[in-house]
Amino acid sequence: MKRSILFILSTFLVCTSYAQNGTSQIGARPAGMAYTYATISDKWAMFNNPGGLGGLNETSVMASFENKFGIDGFNSVGAAFLTSWSLGSIGASAYRFGDDLYNEQTISLAYGNKFGIAGLGVKVNYLQYTVKEFGSKGVITIDFGGTAEITEYIRFGAYIRNIGQAKVAELNDERVPTLLNAGLAFLPSKKLTLAIEAEKDIDNEALFRAGLEYKFLEKFAVRTGIKTQKFTNYFGLGFISQKLNIDYALTYDQVLGLSHQAALSYTFKKK
Repeated sequence: MKRSILFILSTFLVCTSYAQNGTSQIGARPAGMAYTYATISDKWAMFNNPGGLGGLNETSVMASFENKFGIDGFNSVGAAFLTSWSLGSIGASAYRFGDDLYNEQTISLAYGNKFGIAGLGVKVNYLQYTVKEFGSKGVITIDFGGTAEITEYIRFGAYIRNIGQAKVAELNDERVPTLLNAGLAFLPSKKLTLAIEAEKDIDNEALFRAGLEYKFLEKFAVRTGIKTQKFTNYFGLGFISQKLNIDYALTYDQVLGLSHQAALSYTFKKK
């Protein structure tokens, strides 16, 4: 019995720290590529690099659901709306992880624009932590990022989450993690994207990601990727049409097992 309690407690602590750190990272297309998304300009940039919003010219809605390791308490759901106009792109999103015992909720507003070969974006987040019997704590965080088309085939992207190092609690100076991401993508054709990315928590060692997406038969895509520092494999499939996209991602952690994610996005119009 004692071992069972210790196992449940340790699993809770590991999964919470593994999955959730105030980043609201979600999206089955990004997940299929190991979240190597610093360089990519599409609607899922709303949950990743806000600089990627600058290159958009559409009005879209999207939603994604993930279950980690088959545990009900580790479900995540995110939804967003974005639109583009003459002065750039604006978006709003909502995200939730957890259950009644422990959960994180984030509401975000983002803006991005493109200036020549570069895209710049900023996102303001209201992040709320809730622990049953202990109440809730809310903080405001700010993310900033950019992308650049170095050549016809090479893209660069970088962003920082929680640039102001928002504080959660006075005890032990507890703060929302500040993460820096930077990456390169190689696009030798319209069908193939190869991406590498480094991620650095200012309080921990850097980790590295690599991702690949290959489009085939015009409307389908296959994806894969890896992450170091707790080695993780990622796989994904996608259906791509002019308006509707359907994506699925499978994540394999060698210790904790499988996670599944599904996402839908719909584009109403393009400029």
